[in-house]
Amino acid sequence: MDKEFLDLIDSVEELIPHDEKLDDDILICECFCVNVGDIRETGLTKIDLAFLNEKFHMGQGCKSCIKNKDSWIDKVF
Repeated sequence: MDKEFLDLIDSVEELIPHDEKLDDDILICECFCVNVGDIRETGLTKIDLAFLNEKFHMGQGCKSCIKNKDSWIDKVF
């Protein structure tokens, strides 16, 4: 890939509104098929990773849902 293309990829993040909430069907944990709607249905009002680990086993598979939490954690509630 050339530098111009890579620069475009970096600038896409700036175009995505950071305060927008994710749709219910967005998959957060692929290993255990946990989507945003599942998390919202727990009754939580803020993200509790320990609770999500216990309830849905998030972070017990490939762990990418936890490694990438900064991309979704503020967009659920």
